[in-house]
Amino acid sequence: MSLFTKRTLVQKICILSLLFLTIPTLFFSFYLYKKQTRELHTQLIHEQGIAIEQTTKTLDNILTSISDLSRDIAYSQPLNNYLGKHYRMGLNKFPVWSEKYLGEIIASIKYSLKYRNLGVNTANIFTTTPLEEEGSYFWSADRLVNLDFFQQFQEAESEFGLFYLDTKQTEVFHDTCGYSTSSADKNIILVIQKINTEYQGSCMGYIVFECSPSKIFPTLFRPSQNGNYFAWFQDSQKGYGAEPPQNLEELLNDDANSAPFFINSGKEQYICCMMEHFDIIIMNTQPLTFYSSNRPVFSLSLVLASFAVLQFILLTIFIRKSFHQLHTDLNLMDAIIAHGFKEKIPETRSDEIGMIAHRYNILLDKINSLIQETVEKETTQTQAQLKALQYQINPHFIYNTLSIFSGYASQHGQEILAESIASFGQILRYNIKNDGLYATIESELRTAVSLINVYNIRYFNQLRLTTDVPESVQKIQIIKFLLQPLLENSILHGLVSPNTSLHIHISIKPMADFMEIKVCDDGDGMSPDRLSEVLYSLEHPSETLLDSSNGTFIGLQNIYRRLKLFYSQRAQLTIESREHHGTTIMIHIPADVIKEE
Repeated sequence: MSLFTKRTLVQKICILSLLFLTIPTLFFSFYLYKKQTRELHTQLIHEQGIAIEQTTKTLDNILTSISDLSRDIAYSQPLNNYLGKHYRMGLNKFPVWSEKYLGEIIASIKYSLKYRNLGVNTANIFTTTPLEEEGSYFWSADRLVNLDFFQQFQEAESEFGLFYLDTKQTEVFHDTCGYSTSSADKNIILVIQKINTEYQGSCMGYIVFECSPSKIFPTLFRPSQNGNYFAWFQDSQKGYGAEPPQNLEELLNDDANSAPFFINSGKEQYICCMMEHFDIIIMNTQPLTFYSSNRPVFSLSLVLASFAVLQFILLTIFIRKSFHQLHTDLNLMDAIIAHGFKEKIPETRSDEIGMIAHRYNILLDKINSLIQETVEKETTQTQAQLKALQYQINPHFIYNTLSIFSGYASQHGQEILAESIASFGQILRYNIKNDGLYATIESELRTAVSLINVYNIRYFNQLRLTTDVPESVQKIQIIKFLLQPLLENSILHGLVSPNTSLHIHISIKPMADFMEIKVCDDGDGMSPDRLSEVLYSLEHPSETLLDSSNGTFIGLQNIYRRLKLFYSQRAQLTIESREHHGTTIMIHIPADVIKEE
């Protein structure tokens, strides 16, 4: 198991695929192959058995018909009368009768052979009584005495015999008997039927049919026509047909029956069948393995095995290519990290690996955005600190000078001017004071009141400020100079007529997820087009939005950017305004980043 855990993911997937998919499929394919082979062998034996059994029965019927024909001729009335008289008293005393009966017998034999058409080339009768003249189908039985097949027939003491003569035996037979046939076969089949007297059972002679093997046996027995059947004559110990296996005499036994049986020669198996009425064995010289190997059957097991191997190869190639892309992306990720997140992974795929590259690129954008925000925030803080240091140049001199002006105005009855100068001094002290980037809401509100007092000198007390701020939020710290620009924006853009007044209301409410700061005025408001331009300027600060009459909205842009820098992108600034019906600016600060004093 430890060796498996040390493998790469590609190797693990390939090993699991091999163990649980490819190898089981191969075993299943082998099982199907063995099962299919057994079924095919059984089917083959059945088909070959039927074929050879039908062939054997057909030949058995043909030879039985030839045997019946020989028996019919041997015991026909004309031939029995003719041979009986010749056997008892000789025919030289009845020349006219003998010639008449002889003509009838010969005509009957010719007609029977032609009508039956069983493959018999000629028929001859060999009589045991001496003949004055041989020929015309009648011969002396003495011609057969020294022939091997006849001696075998005599020893068997049978009424009927069937023998197969090879080329040499056929020549000896023709030479001995003194005649030849017009048959083209060099080998012949001889059918011998004994002719006995009707009453005493004495042998009067023999009728011998000379048959052509090529007419009796079909083309299955002819090698020249791709035949593969062979007929073995047990009595003659010879055969006809295709080339049989070697040592056939040793393979065959005397226990053969009419049902199909098998003989084995080495590793080959042959199917055979014995004729029912004759000692002849029919054999298929092609072994059963030949039919098994040449039968056009597409094995399902071979298809499954090939598919399993091909599937494993394709799966391995696909996995290697996929993980090669993954390794390439990982190397690119390392390079991107090493070079400061300045590059991206090429998104060339649409699958899961492509989705990883896409999500990683989104993460890079987020990281770069956070880095940029951090840099901007640190830069802003540094610049603010530098500016604060610059503003701290001898601030007490400015405060003392303003105090002198305020005192002088008060001594000469200018109370309003004195109060305004004192408010301005408070605003200036608040702005110049270097106490950090944050201030309490209470301090921001005091500065807002001072700002209104200063502006009321110009607008002759036309400005009125109200607040709705709970005591619970007075000590909460927010970024400094948050309310002052909003009040100035309301005064400069809301109060457009010298004969009107302006009411500004500040409300601060703590919510569940954020704190809401709202600055509302009942001033002139903005048209929808003007409002769209202002909102656009907040999102695109680099594009300066100039007001045709009142300058720029640098104060709003400054507040918007500082909110995003100090309170993240979750901080919101929204503006609602209707022309001639006032303006409302709302700020939402996330509750989890609010600081308390």
